[in-house]
This record gives sequence, C-alpha cells and structure tokens, in this order.
Amino acid sequence: MKFLKSTGLAMAIVSVGLIAGLGILAEGRSPSESSASKIVTGEVAQVEGEFHMAKDSRGDVTLDIVDKSYVITSPAGDEVRVQLDNNTNVGNRVNPGDKIEAKISSEGHTLSVTRLDQ
Repeated sequence: MKFLKSTGLAMAIVSVGLIAGLGILAEGRSPSESSASKIVTGEVAQVEGEFHMAKDSRGDVTLDIVDKSYVITSPAGDEVRVQLDNNTNVGNRVNPGDKIEAKISSEGHTLSVTRLDQ
C-alpha cells in the first residue's frame, strides 16, 4: 500500500512539473516575437474576389466589388498570395499592375495593404 501511495505522489509531482514546464515554454516567447510581422512588396499580378449588382440609396444600380486576395510578384520574381478579410485595412482598391506593400502578421493574416506611388 505504501508503494501505491509513493507511486501516486511521484506521478502527481511529475505531472505538475510537466504542466509547469509547458507553461514556461508557451510563455517563453517575447511579445515582440509573437507580434512580429513582415512586409511584402511587389506588383499585383492578379486580383481575386467577387462582385454583386446592388442598388444605392437613390435606386441606381451599382457594382459592389469585394477583393478576397491579391497575387503579388516580388522584385525577385516570387509570387505571393495575400489573403484579405474583414480586418484587413485596404486604403484604396488596387488593380493588376499596381505596386503595393502588404503587412502580414506572424500568424499569416494580412493586416494592411497600401498602394505605392508609381
């Protein structure tokens, strides 16, 4: 019986140690590492999205365009797909041929897209 109590106590100590160790590893990243972002710059090769016919407040038919992603060709010739969502800050809509700068979070979310002067 003493053996079972000792084994149970040892297992509890090891479990607590593992949980504490994992917590330290999870918190081991500095805030700058977890919030690090990268900048992608290049020329828009393709715009992917959808469009809808709608009516404005005056009853005129309008075309509502919603961009979903951009394919950017970097100066090195690499193609990068930039996904957009409702949280992406897009100053002005861009078209193929425009040069842009996209800020991407460490998790891969597009934070902002800025059209650069030609």
